[in-house]
Amino acid sequence: MKSGKQRRAEIKKLRKQKAASHKEVNRFDLSCKPADAVMANIEALQHNPRAAYTQMPLFYVDVPFTCKDCGSNELWTARQQKWWYEIAKGSIDSTAVRCRSCRKKENIRKEKARKTCPTVFPKKRCHKMV
Repeated sequence: MKSGKQRRAEIKKLRKQKAASHKEVNRFDLSCKPADAVMANIEALQHNPRAAYTQMPLFYVDVPFTCKDCGSNELWTARQQKWWYEIAKGSIDSTAVRCRSCRKKENIRKEKARKTCPTVFPKKRCHKMV
């Protein structure tokens, strides 16, 4: 029986192999859709300011990227993209730049900075500009 850590390592390895096999895909043409692509919900993408004059993607595919903090090669999965763009209402122009562990570290760093320097990152503007 494998541990959770071993299983996650296997999943990560398989995702990287799958990403390496993918070539650049036109997400705006259904005739190019890979079998493992996740279909996009166009209505859920209408929150984007560009939706009125730009073509929205019809499906999502796994996208490999390099973490800007630690330099590891990661994979932004199609399911993660669907969640980011359609549920979290992220900008259609945004992409993943940090791996999961570096994102957690960055969030902890920001939270710690907010607690130690509340005047630098105020929740409400409480001081007057001179």
